[in-house]
Formats: sequence, structure tokens, C-alpha cells
Amino acid sequence: MEIPEKLKLEYLLALDTHIETVGKENKEATMKKIFEITRDIADLGFGEKDIHEIAKDEELYLRYETWRKSKNI
Repeated sequence: MEIPEKLKLEYLLALDTHIETVGKENKEATMKKIFEITRDIADLGFGEKDIHEIAKDEELYLRYETWRKSKNI
């Protein structure tokens, strides 16, 4: 079983948003989103290693960039 593509893309978006965000309150909100997605992934039975692999997957990142542009995000 693999982590659903949608969750992977949402996770990468949450990470990007967190990096781009300024201000303590905004950072807390973006971190909360990262934790929510991480929990959803963990609830599917995946662990920390699987989650770390999302950020390391170059092919996924290329698909993420295409997805983000298609959604105008």
C-alpha cells in the first residue's frame, strides 16, 4: 500500500506554505495543518520514514509543481 497521491501533494503544499508564511500566529496555523496531514497519513498505517520520503521524492515534487500550477496555488 502507498500513501495516496492527494495526501502527498497536500503535505508538500503545507510544507511550502509554512516556509513562506511570516508571523507567529500564521506559523502556528500552518504547522497545525502539517500535523493534521501527518496524522491522516499515520492513521493509514504509515510511519515517520514514509512521511520523510515524501519530501525526498524528486518525481513527486515535479508532479507537485504541476499540480500546484494547475490549481493556481
